[in-house]
Amino acid sequence: MAICGIGSDIVEVSRIKRLRETYGDRFLRRVFTKGERAYCESKEHPETHLAGRFAAKEAIAKAVYQSGYDKVILFSDIEILNDAEGRPQVSLLTHIRGNCLVTISHEQSMAIAFAVLES
Repeated sequence: MAICGIGSDIVEVSRIKRLRETYGDRFLRRVFTKGERAYCESKEHPETHLAGRFAAKEAIAKAVYQSGYDKVILFSDIEILNDAEGRPQVSLLTHIRGNCLVTISHEQSMAIAFAVLES
């Protein structure tokens, strides 16, 4: 496999908290899949995990666009769920070809993600 796109993003947890407080479920449903919402809501600080997923979706979109893909990517078309060992696994729910790998890190106030798209 060859790398055809990379992307990274950093998000302030407070930004996601404000969006959630302002728009509630409307924001959550527009950006996150049902599985992602369930995972994040099961955590003690859901906003931290939502921010990580948000940063990952931004990073993935950047990697996909870098590969030459020119159609709109909705965040709801990207799903990031953890495997049995807790590693984030990406499912692209669109017609994008390739395999996407992502890593997510977060602390109390910031979340960061890095994505690689392989052909």
